[in-house]
Amino acid sequence: MVFLDSSVLITAVLSSRGGSFYILTQLRGECEFQINDYVFEETKRILDSKFLSTPELKTKLFLLMGASDVRTLSNPLKKEIKIAAKIIAKEDAPILASAIKHSSYLLTLDNDFLKEEVLRFAQQRGLIILKPREFINIFRPS
Repeated sequence: MVFLDSSVLITAVLSSRGGSFYILTQLRGECEFQINDYVFEETKRILDSKFLSTPELKTKLFLLMGASDVRTLSNPLKKEIKIAAKIIAKEDAPILASAIKHSSYLLTLDNDFLKEEVLRFAQQRGLIILKPREFINIFRPS
């Protein structure tokens, strides 16, 4: 199970040449992708606010998520978010909490998730946090 941060979804929507798009299109048969409601809403909000002049990006998001069979989970419990918020910013805690609970990997381009204390916290709970390129290098099919 691979949990996707909104940064990965947005990058995949913006460029069909990058690692995020590659993962969603080329590794979809080998990986099960997940997000939660929070990531979905955050992604839509960012596309609406930063890319207002290109509303077709939201359509591309929906198509990409459907084609890649991205599963949307419920948000984590408040107590799970509270635990994650002790190690990462409050706005990132719902992402980390869901990834820890449901996935083996969290893919992100957000450097806040890549800080040593966050990586260690996640690893102790069975979650590996990687950038898309690192994930590709490990899991690229032969």
